[in-house]
Amino acid sequence: MSERNLSANILRSVSLGHALTDVYWVIFPALLPLIQKEFALSYARAGLLITSFIVIAGLGSFITGYLGDRLGRRIILSAGFLISSLALILCARSNFYWELLLTSLLLGAGASTFHPNSIALLMNLFSERRGRVLGIFTLSGFMGVAVMLAVVSYLAGIMLSWRQIVFIFAWPGLIFAPFLFRSLSFSTEKKREQNKAELKSTRLSQNVIFLLIVFFAANLALTISFNGVYFFIPTFMVHAKNVALERANYFYILVAVGGMIGSFFSGKLVDRFSSLPVILITTVIAIPIIFLLTLATNYISLALILVLFGVSFASIFPAQGVYLALISTYSLGKTYGLIQCLTILVGAAAPGIIGLLADRLGLVTALQLGTIPLILAGILFIYLRAHTSLQNSSS
Repeated sequence: MSERNLSANILRSVSLGHALTDVYWVIFPALLPLIQKEFALSYARAGLLITSFIVIAGLGSFITGYLGDRLGRRIILSAGFLISSLALILCARSNFYWELLLTSLLLGAGASTFHPNSIALLMNLFSERRGRVLGIFTLSGFMGVAVMLAVVSYLAGIMLSWRQIVFIFAWPGLIFAPFLFRSLSFSTEKKREQNKAELKSTRLSQNVIFLLIVFFAANLALTISFNGVYFFIPTFMVHAKNVALERANYFYILVAVGGMIGSFFSGKLVDRFSSLPVILITTVIAIPIIFLLTLATNYISLALILVLFGVSFASIFPAQGVYLALISTYSLGKTYGLIQCLTILVGAAAPGIIGLLADRLGLVTALQLGTIPLILAGILFIYLRAHTSLQNSSS
């Protein structure tokens, strides 16, 4: 098999892994009402299950990205699926709250291995059409979440318990782990040897470090806006738009549909126009979209705006990955792990920030004020764009 065909097969395998990994990110939130009822949990203790997963997944992203640069991504990625599957099996057998909490931590550790190492792997394998590659990768994640939510709804509808549902979702990872390990064989090991040589010879310049700091600051600002709005969509639909609770959660699917569209076309645009213009445009467009969301008066306009919100939200990710690969060839796993870590931790705090504003000013006003970080991010991306153009003209 040619190296090109081998790389394409690896892209398919990693994309399938992305769909499965993103299931791990939403399985606890999707089943939390059932878990909360069985264990008679307070909202605080129920929320701690999600928070513990997020914190470990965030911190673990940096650690596993670093280890992937040193030990090879093949082992790290395959082990992540085995750990996640083990966590779900143990979760299905939990009898006490502390056991649930431990399985949440273990699931976070398993899920943390995937994103930094898979993106670094793909950027090392593909030197051309990277936007398209990451567009397909991002699209698969949104598809995994959409399919998972549909399957959970069906299984819950036929009266399966949350334990049975969790146990069912434990098996795909056990099956996929050896398949992934086998698919990431010759080509990835060859790239790993090249990466080890690069690690010894390449160091980040002060200019690149400065660009990374500015980019990370802009990314964290837009994370506050996007995550703050995203996690409050069902609450907004119920309290501000008088949508029934059982219907409000379906609006998440509209965001996922927009995410699929945005990730696919964003990748194509990145290959044609470069990363920063795509990031800047989607960041700026998101500002009026959020305002229109708060002002919409009927379900049709709400549905269209939520799709557009998903488009702008997802369009960031392919462009972000390509930009980081272009400015920093040094320790890509560690670089992606760091931005993943910071994004997850800041993203976890974003709903709390919006919630505090909503308590004082009302939910609609809080969501509108949530666009301020997007404005700051846009200014920083404009600066990066101008700085990059100046460098290119001088060279």
